[in-house]
Amino acid sequence: MVTVHNLDHESVAKMIQLDLASLDREPESRIGNFSFHGCTGGVAAFKGRPPWEYHDQGDELLFILAGESELTVLEEDSRSVWTLSAGHLAIVPRGHWHSNNAPGGVTMLWITPSEGNEHSWEEPSV
Repeated sequence: MVTVHNLDHESVAKMIQLDLASLDREPESRIGNFSFHGCTGGVAAFKGRPPWEYHDQGDELLFILAGESELTVLEEDSRSVWTLSAGHLAIVPRGHWHSNNAPGGVTMLWITPSEGNEHSWEEPSV
């Protein structure tokens, strides 16, 4: 069965970016979750900072549809920070703690491994 979702500019603009500070858990994907080669994907539309993430079973793909997010990736002896905006595609390598911060709001397509994930509200020490 083929699944089709419209993620054109107009459809994405209608997605409400939820304020993470007002929630007690991560919001559901705006298009529902989907499976893809041992991964789970969806669309997140949020303002604020979700928990830090770590995936030991594979890389994570982030594609920014609207807005802007600061992606921070922790490495053994450093941290890398990128500002991602609409049209940017980021691949976060497995085995690295990472976090997004979107004070002005972001809408992104994400695909992440279905197994081997950790989350932390506190910045992890590497």
